[in-house]
Amino acid sequence: MKIRFNQPESKAPDIDRGLRVQYSAAKRSARPWRWYLIIAISSLPIVYLLGVIVWDAINIEANGRIRLPSFTVRAAADGYVQQLFVEPLQTASEGSRLAGMVNTALFDNRDRLQVELDALVQEKRKMLLQAGHSRANAMELLKFAQEQKNFSYRRLRQYESLFKQGAATQAEVASIRSQYNSVLENLAMLERGERQERDRLYSQEHGQSPEIRMISNRINQLQLEFDKIQDQIYQLNLIAPAGNGMVAELFAQPGEFLSRGQPLLEIIFPEKAYIDAYIPPKYQDYAVVGQTVTVKFPNGEKVKAKITSVPGVMQKSVTAEINPLETVQFAILAQLEFVENVKNRLINGMPVTIYLK
Repeated sequence: MKIRFNQPESKAPDIDRGLRVQYSAAKRSARPWRWYLIIAISSLPIVYLLGVIVWDAINIEANGRIRLPSFTVRAAADGYVQQLFVEPLQTASEGSRLAGMVNTALFDNRDRLQVELDALVQEKRKMLLQAGHSRANAMELLKFAQEQKNFSYRRLRQYESLFKQGAATQAEVASIRSQYNSVLENLAMLERGERQERDRLYSQEHGQSPEIRMISNRINQLQLEFDKIQDQIYQLNLIAPAGNGMVAELFAQPGEFLSRGQPLLEIIFPEKAYIDAYIPPKYQDYAVVGQTVTVKFPNGEKVKAKITSVPGVMQKSVTAEINPLETVQFAILAQLEFVENVKNRLINGMPVTIYLK
């Protein structure tokens, strides 16, 4: 069936053969901005893609993590934790006491060695004193023999003079000479004994005699053991290392036994915080020592930092953060330090965004 229009189409839809027809208003009026909105929504992905391309061209981003240097305080000797002088999140200044430990066996060994050392030192001093008295007696006898020699010599000269004058007989002179020779023999014997005593005493003073040498060796051996035990006892007092740090975690409580090398607590140093930045290899020209960057924290705070060292290349993400379907990526590792005061709380391992210029 063909439809034919005998009359031309009317341009006024509300005029029918010359009469106005009262149509009701449209339920939804068409507005021109509707089409603009539809076009704008449809073009959003393209605009976003262009924005990302422009942003990457203007701002170079890199991932990073806050690093806080830490130090684990370990027990230097076996013992029980007697007292802790710090608590978690408390500041520990350099040289301050962190904890005190006790070891009864070390104290008992120290006291035993001290008693034995004192006894040996007293015995050695007594032997040297006896040797000194013996030499003093020998010196007195030698002095008396020399005086007797001088007296006998003068008396012999006197009798020889009297013999020349005829006032003394030859028998008297011979008797006096015989006494003088006896005195000389006695003096020579005493001098020989004094030299032997002097040599013996010299040997004792230098540890050459068997008795003194044995005692001296034993004293040296015990003193070495005593010093080692004393050093271990000193190490029972755990001291804070260099720098002002903060106690991050306690691994033991008073009354627990710690073997040598077991950790007691961990100290972090917020003042020495730095950033590990992982720069994509395509931006290696920006990984230069002295380069200034902007660090953005998760809460939006931004601070300035600079690159202090570029040690090498390492894995971009730790194993726990790698998606099983994602290939392992590598990036240039750069270490940064802050050049401005940071208001944000620094937490070890906190992720940050780094903008390179």
